[in-house]
Amino acid sequence: MTGLINTARSPLLLLGFGALLGLVMSAAEPGELNSSSIIAYGSLAAIVLLAGWIIWKRLGSDRRLGWMAVTAFVLRLAVGITLGVLLPVIGYDTAPQQAGYIFFDAFQRDTQAWTLAQSGAPLYNAFNSQFFSDQYGGMLILSAGLYRLFSPDMHRPWLILLITASVSALGVVFLYKTLINRFGEKTALLASWIYVLYPEAILLGASQMRDPILIGLTTMAFYLVEHWRLLRWKSVFWLSLLMALTTLFNWLIALAVGVVLAVWWWIDYSADLADRRRRLMGWAFIALLGIAGVTIISRWLRSSAAWDMTLAVRNSGWIAALFENLPSSFQGPFIVIYGLLQPVLPAAIIDPSIPVWTIISTLLALGWYLIIPVLLYAPIAIWKSPPGVVRRLLISALVSVALWALISSFRAGGDLWDNPRYRTLFIPWIALVVAWAWNYARANRDSWLVRWYIVIGIFVAIFANWYLYRIFNAGLLIDFWTMIALIVGLSLVVLGWGVVQEIKARGNPFTKA
Repeated sequence: MTGLINTARSPLLLLGFGALLGLVMSAAEPGELNSSSIIAYGSLAAIVLLAGWIIWKRLGSDRRLGWMAVTAFVLRLAVGITLGVLLPVIGYDTAPQQAGYIFFDAFQRDTQAWTLAQSGAPLYNAFNSQFFSDQYGGMLILSAGLYRLFSPDMHRPWLILLITASVSALGVVFLYKTLINRFGEKTALLASWIYVLYPEAILLGASQMRDPILIGLTTMAFYLVEHWRLLRWKSVFWLSLLMALTTLFNWLIALAVGVVLAVWWWIDYSADLADRRRRLMGWAFIALLGIAGVTIISRWLRSSAAWDMTLAVRNSGWIAALFENLPSSFQGPFIVIYGLLQPVLPAAIIDPSIPVWTIISTLLALGWYLIIPVLLYAPIAIWKSPPGVVRRLLISALVSVALWALISSFRAGGDLWDNPRYRTLFIPWIALVVAWAWNYARANRDSWLVRWYIVIGIFVAIFANWYLYRIFNAGLLIDFWTMIALIVGLSLVVLGWGVVQEIKARGNPFTKA
């Protein structure tokens, strides 16, 4: 009897926490406190908390992981609710922000989801072309279904936050369990905290976007591929289900993630193959799969990137001025590089904006600029690491992150918001590469990581001066291309001096530390 009581205690507590969370969300919601809101929020909160607890129990009941998942969930939900309350008051005078939405896409899609829910039409109409706000349909049908089931009387956008925050947060449990055995506790733990605290991931999880759901599903799929030897046929079943769900939200992301996971699995599987011919045939198949994926994605890019690049030029006077004297063959690469640097940290701090968006853009930029040096250092660390399966997996993760960052930048045309959003969809692999490289540098006292931080510091300092003079007429007057030459020159000095120091110390700057 005591065992039964102890078994039931946690679910009952979670149901109580769900009811309490429903009360808090209903109280924070604009308008008068009402029982319908308490029931709607409380019911869904209880369901997501109970589902998260069950999954956490199935994956080992690690208390530390449980608290990390709770931290991720609370952070995302709290940010979403806080901005939902504050944006109509201190945000811009635009329809999305006056309605409490962070992203225009979320506002447009969620508004149509409520329209569909109220229409009485079948939910599969979400896949019709009339609902242009979601070309894939998955997020629209999910949102409309939630409204129809939990909130038929009133549009409650925060219901969707319970889903995006919970699915995103649950990913941290899967990520840790994916990495712990192969890469060690330090890397798994740091990667998990990066996943939890990365500002862009928090902002996405705090919005009614499909991105946090895609991130959560991707991380779960990553776990299944890593544990295929243990799970066997179960991994095939659940992976097929997850990829089907991912396809409903964005089939292009499903395709890209599928290629990355296929490469990961083959590296692991082929390590035990003694037959060299079979290994070569497997790599040939992976190569064909990659070529097919690149072909499909490139067609998608060509149809959309040109327009996004045009918008980038139209929306930025200084980019338009630069393009007047820049050969057309260099314009595309310039926009891609500019997109990789988004959100530009000096611009986020200095560009005139209302306080709430200055704070948001600065935090997003700071999160990215703290990990850029580690990503730049990672190839050096991987090169120095011992050969083997782990090294090959790290190479595949780094190449995947780099290629996806380039694709995201090209697709978004240098856009301030879309570049980071697309890039963050690969946060499981970004977190892995950054965590492993950071721990490698610390364990081996590798100065190359420090040098890359100095390089990024040079970029930020000189770019900050350029922005200050351009906007406030303060600082030194330096034209754009002279500034770029100065950044490149000083960076080469730092890296060149590093090579000299390494040669003096070890004879070869790229030998194992």
